This record gives sequence, C-alpha cells and structure tokens, in this order.
Amino acid sequence: MTKKKVAVLMGGVSSEHEVSLRSGAMVAGNLDRATYEAVPVIINPDGKWKIFNDRPCGITQALARIEEMAFHCVFIALHGPNGEDGRIQGLFDLLGIPYTGSGCAASALAIDKVRAKAVAAQAGVPVARGTTITRREWDADPETLLKRVHTEMGFPCVLKSPCQGSSLGMAIPREVREFREALLNVLAFDDTVLIEENLEGTEVTCSVLDATPGSPPQALPVTEICPVTSSFFDYHAKYVPGACEEITPARIAPEITREVQDIAVRVHTAIGCRGLSRSDMILVKERPVWFEVNTIPGMTETSLFPQAAAAAGIAFPALLDRLIRGATGETG
Repeated sequence: MTKKKVAVLMGGVSSEHEVSLRSGAMVAGNLDRATYEAVPVIINPDGKWKIFNDRPCGITQALARIEEMAFHCVFIALHGPNGEDGRIQGLFDLLGIPYTGSGCAASALAIDKVRAKAVAAQAGVPVARGTTITRREWDADPETLLKRVHTEMGFPCVLKSPCQGSSLGMAIPREVREFREALLNVLAFDDTVLIEENLEGTEVTCSVLDATPGSPPQALPVTEICPVTSSFFDYHAKYVPGACEEITPARIAPEITREVQDIAVRVHTAIGCRGLSRSDMILVKERPVWFEVNTIPGMTETSLFPQAAAAAGIAFPALLDRLIRGATGETG
C-alpha cells in the first residue's frame, strides 16, 4: 500500500517558534508509519521554508515544491501569529490543499481574544469583565487610563496581548507601578492590550475533538491546571516538565464538568472551529468563566490536548489519524 504523504508544518516567524518545532516533531514522530510518510516542513524565523532535506528557500519556491510533492494533507503545527491566525489557512485554501484544524475565518477570529470574547458572550458564555487600551491612547493620556483601569478592573488585573498564545505577552500587575512597566512590555507584542479583572479560582481547560464528518463536536475530559511555582499558567508552567500539575479528569463535580464541556463545545461552534480546539476557563465559586479558545493546541510532550485525548482512550497516533482523516473528509 502506498503511504500517504503528510507535510508537518512547524516553526514559523512568531514568538512561539520553538514550541511549534516541538509540537511538529511530536506529530512527525508519532504518525502511523504503516499509513503515513511524515515530511517535516520548517518555516525558519527569517521566513525561509525548509522542506525535509532541501535547502531553505523563499515561500514562492516552497509552495511550488509543495504542490509538486502532491501531499495528502498538511498537518499544521504552527502556533501564534502567521500560523494560527488564518493566514496560512487561507493560503492552503487557495492552493486546494487539505489541512488540519480550523479554517481561515475561524482561525482569525479565535486568535483575537477581544473579538472571540465578544462572540462567546453573544453565545451566552460567561466571560471576565474587560477593557482595552491602545498604544495611542496610553501615549496621549496615561493618567486618565490608569484611573479608568483602577475604577473598572482594580488591582491586581490581567494584561494580555490580544493575538499571542502560550501565555506570551501576559502579566498580572498588582499595583500602579507594576502596571506601567507591564503595560509597556505587553505593548511590545501589539498596539492593543486587553485588560481583564483578576479572577481567582481553579483553572481548567477543555479540549474539543471535531474530526468526524457528519458527527457533532466531542468534548474530551476536563483537565485541572495547578502551576507548581508560577502564579498562573504561564509559558514556564506550560512547557517545562514538572512545572505544572495537570490532572485529568479534573477534580470537580460531574455537573460542573458537564457545564465546562458544554461551554467548550458552544464556543467551538460559535467561533466556527473544526478539527480541534481547546478552551481555557477558571472556576469562580464553582462557576466556569471562559477566557480564550486555542485552534491549534500544543502537541508537545507536556501539552494538554493529547493528555485529554489519552484520558478519553484515544492514543496519540490514533488522534493524529483522526485529525488527518477529518481534514481530508475520510469517514472510514
């Protein structure tokens, strides 16, 4: 039987380049070798593409080579801007090449925390109170903005760069001096900062698998997140082995589990996701409050989506197979 050639796209030009390489390596190393031939396609930080052992080349050359190789599917393991934001998805749509994960529009919406939050709220999902500040507004009148934040959010509050992932561009300042410094650090990622109330409670995440044509999205077991040394689920806690305790299934009541799963599926559907997604929430007095949805969750050795799938009895190679089959419309 001829093996199906799958391009595993990883790396990218975002700040999540290294995490993406780890995700891609895990995917390439765990595809069923009897069925698939994994071909690593790495986008270097300078934007050059490297297809397996070929020399790095520009995107035009790379896409011509990808068309020539007639891939069965592209497994997208890119994270963050220029990978998870719909741009690469739109490119493959134009080329007519199937790819894993959400389409162009859903990817662009989901990565924008401000607009995704508005859509989730419209769908009846409980979200944290928040506001935004632009660089122009801050430069024009910082004192007025500080008063607004103090009145509307209070301290501590949460600062987020709207279109970053892996908890990059995030801070929790506890007073005005910290806020000024943190805001400038987050503005280094984008010209807008999302500011939310600081909610305390149990952090949970719920993965959704939506890779069977004609079948509804399936919420996987909920995972409870307990950072060991970090004050929140930051980059260190996410990707350093042992820096975070992840408990699947979460130690929460069955009715709360069902509520979290319902919210994850509702957001997945409202945003228009497909293939897979993962929604992050916090339980405040046992009630879930939704924060964000990830359309290309990590696939590293410490990542949450594969852990949730394993808890549902889906081994990693079988999960990858289901995602590829879903992307290509196979039902068998």
